[in-house]
Amino acid sequence: MSFINELAEICDKEWGKIKAGTFFRLANEAITTELYIDAMVQVFHYTKNNAINQAAATFPEDHKKVGLLRFAMRHALEELGHENMVVRDLGSMGVDLSVFDTPPLPATEALNGYLHSVAIRGGVIPRLGYSFWAEDSYEHLGGLLDACRNVLKLTDKQLSFFVAHAVIDIKHAQDVNDAIEEWVVTDKEKRDVIQVAKTTLFLTGQILESVAQTYLEKQENLALTA
Repeated sequence: MSFINELAEICDKEWGKIKAGTFFRLANEAITTELYIDAMVQVFHYTKNNAINQAAATFPEDHKKVGLLRFAMRHALEELGHENMVVRDLGSMGVDLSVFDTPPLPATEALNGYLHSVAIRGGVIPRLGYSFWAEDSYEHLGGLLDACRNVLKLTDKQLSFFVAHAVIDIKHAQDVNDAIEEWVVTDKEKRDVIQVAKTTLFLTGQILESVAQTYLEKQENLALTA
């Protein structure tokens, strides 16, 4: 089995755990506008940092790895500003954009902090574990997008972060796969990539579970005050 296939199997298993959680149960059974907005605000809070921590990952790298550095710098530039898709999507729904001024949930802070640490300590190669699944996660989000279309009546134009972004990420995913095949060589490098993939997926799952728990608590409080 190639390392790419091994990594894909590991990520699919982690996605299975996420999709068995409370957030996806709520989304699949009866998604609401409020739950969707709460989730997308957290997506905004970590997406706005992705280009920056990708660029930061070049800092500890060997200057002789020109191809790897070029990949990381180009990828960082291409990721810059993608959080604005979330802003446009929610704005098109009439959401008050001050919602983005709310602080991120602790799990989101943990993901941001972890990626910053990986970038500064480990460099580009370990961070490929995050890029590997983040650029190719749309097959796992099909049910969520269907719920947004069918229940919330959102158009693909209002779901640009997922729909238009997916088109952009086809090339990004291939670039990441190519980088892994070329630069991830030693057993240690492979272990590092797997560790980052598993940890970032775990933290992403924690973000979604935190969103679900916060949402349920708000609904319970509303019921008590009704």
